[in-house]
Amino acid sequence: MADGASAVPSGWRAIRSDFAYFCEVHAAQGLRARLRMLCASRAFWGLALYRFGRWVYAQRRGPLTLPLRLAYVALFEIGRLITKTSLNVRSRIEDQVWIAPRGEVFISLGSRVGRGSMLHGGNTLGIGGRPGARGHPQLGERVLLAPGASAVGPLEIPDGCVIAANTLVGRSLPRAGGWAGLPPKPMAANEIQVPAPQRFDPPREEDAGMEPEYFWPAWRADLDRHLIYHPRAGALTRLRYALTLDGSWAMAVYRFGRRLRTVPPHPCVAPLLWALYRVAEVALGVLTSISIDVDARIEPGFYVGHFVSLRIGPGVRIGRNCSVGQMCTIEGTGPDPATNAPVLGERVYLGSGAKVIGPLRIADGAAICANSVVAFDVPENGVVLGIPAMVISRRGSGDFIYLGEGTGVRDQLPPTPEVQVTLSTG
Repeated sequence: MADGASAVPSGWRAIRSDFAYFCEVHAAQGLRARLRMLCASRAFWGLALYRFGRWVYAQRRGPLTLPLRLAYVALFEIGRLITKTSLNVRSRIEDQVWIAPRGEVFISLGSRVGRGSMLHGGNTLGIGGRPGARGHPQLGERVLLAPGASAVGPLEIPDGCVIAANTLVGRSLPRAGGWAGLPPKPMAANEIQVPAPQRFDPPREEDAGMEPEYFWPAWRADLDRHLIYHPRAGALTRLRYALTLDGSWAMAVYRFGRRLRTVPPHPCVAPLLWALYRVAEVALGVLTSISIDVDARIEPGFYVGHFVSLRIGPGVRIGRNCSVGQMCTIEGTGPDPATNAPVLGERVYLGSGAKVIGPLRIADGAAICANSVVAFDVPENGVVLGIPAMVISRRGSGDFIYLGEGTGVRDQLPPTPEVQVTLSTG
């Protein structure tokens, strides 16, 4: 191993220390909350495999060295597929490093993550640079990477830096503080919205007079969004879409949880049904990396496009007939994220990689372009782009959300303009 390996925790003691730190970050105090965190945090298992690998490669060569290394390699390859997290054993990840439960983090050999750093998912620390000057990122202590933030190449990020969502760092940063955009520009660290770590406490109490949310009508409306281009779809086609689409699975699990929350089942069967929901929630995360909190409120007709990686936190409100792509994050901030969560109106479109974090209001018909990070409220029919996202037009989401003929929302495709070509005979 490289010099300084002794500064990197490894083995069982390091895994126990990581578990205690993850519980502290997630405020998981009780046994039930800790078990839920242990089952749901794929990133913790990825980090545990890394600690095990560091211990294996620190052993002196002997009769058991080869079997141990083979076992680690097998576990790493299997774990990489399950946890969606790849932490190279030759990287340096110090103690008290936290990674968001969904994982989706890649750390290359030679990279360093300093003590107390926090990675909020969808992050890459990879090799890069010009020929002859290639290298790996070196993160100082207490560095915070918001969702989608990445660093590539032989660069250094000073202690205490906060890197905004979807920001790509390609050169060393000159000083601590907040950095956002492409290329990164300095800004106040407290102005960067960062989602609060997921809580694993029992579900919040619903407001009095909450309308019941039944499974079948809401999930059928979600499924119909996938079938909008197949208005005459038969039973077999509908069944195929229901069984094969990641978005269909995600909304089925979410609608089932909302049914249990808003229409409490009989006490005799409630524990069994909640246990079934928790198992389905963990399985959904492993298979698709989609996490939709049961305390979010999503109106029927929600379309989850493409596949993998979506996080919707507690307290989020989403109106009817909205659409999101992959790698999107919609979460609240602060100690009580459910009270500082985004509110999306009807027919809102989020392109792939879009981030909406904090107490923001996205009005009806708005469109968030791919990889944009929303920092301000978006007006009705506003189209926003960039980091931070700025309004670039008022065409709305009609070009992205199709609700069928006669609905008034892009019910007919605009005609293709005729192109006149003049040939010169010179």
